[in-house]
Amino acid sequence: MPEAGKKVTFLGLFKRSVVTQSLLSLMIVGTVCYMAVTGMEVTVQMAGMAMLILGFFFGSKVQNAINGK
Repeated sequence: MPEAGKKVTFLGLFKRSVVTQSLLSLMIVGTVCYMAVTGMEVTVQMAGMAMLILGFFFGSKVQNAINGK
């Protein structure tokens, strides 16, 4: 979390890789959802990669909340 009185900027979030993590997560999960909706075969590797990325993304958010960051 930002210190009291400090403004959170896009560049600051990008430097901490928050934006990068979010965009990559959305791209992979969006791809898997698109494949499922259009009837394309979602391979085990693709589904596994999406679950791994989601687990890491949300796990890091929980850990940051626990640590008070």
